[in-house]
Amino acid sequence: MMDPFALIGVPRKLDLEDAEIDRLLLEASQIHHPDNGGDQDLFLKIRLAGEILNSPAKRVRAAIECEGLSFDERGEIPDKVMEHFSYVASVLQKVDSFVSERSKALSSLGKAVLDARVPGLKADLEEVISNLNELKYAMVSRFKSFDKRGWSECEVEMSEVARGLIFLTKWAAQLREANGKLFEALLGG
Repeated sequence: MMDPFALIGVPRKLDLEDAEIDRLLLEASQIHHPDNGGDQDLFLKIRLAGEILNSPAKRVRAAIECEGLSFDERGEIPDKVMEHFSYVASVLQKVDSFVSERSKALSSLGKAVLDARVPGLKADLEEVISNLNELKYAMVSRFKSFDKRGWSECEVEMSEVARGLIFLTKWAAQLREANGKLFEALLGG
């Protein structure tokens, strides 16, 4: 198993600044870049390590694996995350419904009537994205405590946070996609 912390020389902790990760990633990438005589495989591993460490969900997962702790992706999802499930699903369904209805509208008037729903849809998307970002921030803020107490002492909590962040990351991607669908539907005329 690859240790992304060691690979780019990042301190072995979860509470890392993005700028610190990016600086060390850039240094390691420049040193090991194939155009500078570096090894292609090592360079690709360094790039992957940067991707892992720049994602809080992947970073905590990597910490769990590097520490040799157990992790089950199918374990219990934090209640704070699951509380948002129905709202996320509802907003995604509303956007899909709008896109479908608009693609079937034949007249400009029909499209205009449907387009009146767009501000509400955008507001719903912004609200759910904001709520999920707040939850993500709260989960990531626990990293400092995990580092202080020691990863092996926080196995259950770290696994719960990792599963929660996996869901939040997945939902964020779905919401970005929904926002793109909404925009494309409007451009489609």
